[in-house]
Amino acid sequence: MDDTIEMKEREPFSRRVLLPVGVSLIAWILLNVTTSHLEWFGSGRVYRAAATILYPMLGITIEFSSVFIYSVMYIRGSSITERLLWSYAVPFVFIIKEVWRVSAYFSPGESFYYALAPMNLGLIVFFQIGFLALCEMFWRWRDNKKGRSLRIITPGPIAGLAIMVIMTYFMFFWGSSADTPGTKWFYLYMEGYKALFLR
Repeated sequence: MDDTIEMKEREPFSRRVLLPVGVSLIAWILLNVTTSHLEWFGSGRVYRAAATILYPMLGITIEFSSVFIYSVMYIRGSSITERLLWSYAVPFVFIIKEVWRVSAYFSPGESFYYALAPMNLGLIVFFQIGFLALCEMFWRWRDNKKGRSLRIITPGPIAGLAIMVIMTYFMFFWGSSADTPGTKWFYLYMEGYKALFLR
């Protein structure tokens, strides 16, 4: 992703960074607290409806908040470095929260090793790179429609998409026909855990 886009007029830091990041974090916090206390909805039909609606919303917020943050920051003139770093705000806070959660049961080393679990490292961290690459190409295409002249396909986005494709293979397809596809990465993760913590 080259930085020719930085020619856009840059809005104040509070509007181009703090606002989209803050909105995303607040949405995640509210959904996280609510899904942790579904008993507030009582039981029966209302409880099931709340769970059916709120859990997918929580997952979408964790996985796709980067798309919202990156897009708003792009439109408001943030640099490529700002966009890439701040777009990971919600996934980063989520992983830190998960490390803190499991620290009640495991040692500090084991808890931080949990951050390398396939879901955290693959689905949340590496998949974001592909989403951000798609965002970059989409908004460059939109800018070109408005009369600018920007390269849409650049090495950065191509590398990001390649990483997402590779991670898709490792997470969902890497394995033998006699085993569940995608489990080899988990096996490697568990072998690393045993080597580090179960000697």
